[in-house]
Amino acid sequence: MRGNFIYINSNLVRNMVISHGINSADFVNGINEMPNNILLLNDDRENANSINSHTRFSTITGKSAVRSFFLNKQITNKKIIDFKSADDLDSMLDSEIASLLYLGHMEVPMLYPFSSKLQNRYIYMDIRHNLVKTFYRKFSDFNHVLDISLKRHLRYTHNGKRVFIRPLVVKDVPNDIVLKLVKLSNDGILIAFDLANEKNRIYHIPLFLEDRSEYQYTWNDVNSFYDSAIKIGSLDYDINLSVWKLNITVQFESIDLNYLL
Repeated sequence: MRGNFIYINSNLVRNMVISHGINSADFVNGINEMPNNILLLNDDRENANSINSHTRFSTITGKSAVRSFFLNKQITNKKIIDFKSADDLDSMLDSEIASLLYLGHMEVPMLYPFSSKLQNRYIYMDIRHNLVKTFYRKFSDFNHVLDISLKRHLRYTHNGKRVFIRPLVVKDVPNDIVLKLVKLSNDGILIAFDLANEKNRIYHIPLFLEDRSEYQYTWNDVNSFYDSAIKIGSLDYDINLSVWKLNITVQFESIDLNYLL
């Protein structure tokens, strides 16, 4: 099951996450509340259900329609920012519209990712090499998204090793472990479910740290990541006890492990 992994590179100052393996369904099932309205930064008129006449951006209104958009696997270039109401879009200045155009084109905010006028909570953008860039106004929302994704990947790993077996029920990842993974991801981490092994009913999922952070967004596939990564431990799951454990086995200078653990 090559390719069954999660890559995370977070920037806690900017409330930003670059990820691979955390899909739009994980995002939808993990965020606190589904937005009522989203603006399509790439002006995807084919999948929109409305157009704002003032900004001329395509939009999707209604929680059900927004959810369906995210869960549609046929849409491969999702670039959105949520907004509170159409009145907020109608009051945007030319400079504010220009900043949205810049965001959609350059995939980075011109200034701050969260608009007091739009009252947005999220930015979600599919970018190159199957990476996803997300911004969370309340960064703790990402913790639940990551939890959802970790459990999905483990179920996929378990079910792929067996035929005609009851699906594995996976307990939530404890919040302290999620927080440690997020802190580690500031240097870029990969949770390698495709290299996981099971022994005595315990899954050991290798954990790698990116060794050359200046190249953090340039890798094309998992092999190129491994070329510039060091194994620092494993994320374990005990099937019998339904218990998660994070094992860090390598000491390194860039992160204070005593602080994390």
